[in-house]
Amino acid sequence: MSFIGEAALSALMEALLAKLVLPEMLSFLRQGKVDAEIKKWEKMLRKIQSVLEDAEEKQMTNKQVKMWLSELQDLAYDVEDILDEFAMESLQRKLEGEPQASTSRVRKLIPTCCTNFSPRAVTFNFEMLSKIKEITTRFKDITAQEDDLNLREIVVGPSRQVWQRPQSSCLQDEPQVYGRDEDKRKTLDLLLSDETSSAKVGVVPIVGMGGVGKTTLARLVYNDEALLHFHPKAWVHVSEVFDSLGITKSILESITLKHCEMKELNQVQLALQKN
Repeated sequence: MSFIGEAALSALMEALLAKLVLPEMLSFLRQGKVDAEIKKWEKMLRKIQSVLEDAEEKQMTNKQVKMWLSELQDLAYDVEDILDEFAMESLQRKLEGEPQASTSRVRKLIPTCCTNFSPRAVTFNFEMLSKIKEITTRFKDITAQEDDLNLREIVVGPSRQVWQRPQSSCLQDEPQVYGRDEDKRKTLDLLLSDETSSAKVGVVPIVGMGGVGKTTLARLVYNDEALLHFHPKAWVHVSEVFDSLGITKSILESITLKHCEMKELNQVQLALQKN
């Protein structure tokens, strides 16, 4: 089973948005309905971007979300192709020295890319207008599905241009997980082996690109019967902003099930050591 990587899809989205604001592209599409449609694309792309992080997490357990991401990826590639066609056509017209659009009242009602009446240009214009309408329809369908799939917007703060990953818990929220038995067995073997038992701190990292199921695998291992004799045991979320005091408090509170009021790292770590 393959999964859509949010990082790669997000990068593609950024590339598309960058192309939409290129001066040459804006000049080519500035007037009329074409410009209005492209601005709709930009708005919908930004809306889709805000839920990509949540969709990445949910695709592991929700086939409909995975299908949504696949449809979005196909759409993004088609949009990229159309923008490339526009860029090539704009360059071709410049090289051929075709006249600029007329400023007559009639011509002002026609999109910039449709005001050149050479046979080749007319054919291109009608073909592209048809493609644009199709893409806009697909965009609307994609964005409409966000609410049906309960995809949440993850807002990026003004000081950090990175996604804030939602917190996770040890509760197994997946109804059924397939294809992870071997990975789970290997991870349990590492945790239970003599090689790690003698170390002060044993670390078993689970690495991989976004969407491959790192958190899901960690949950499977954490809740396995083979680890029931580990006590105490705690599940702690660590964000991109590393906070030693906050993490230590989270571990302590998970073990004691009591709120920690202490504000000094040393005091909290001493309490954790005691417990």
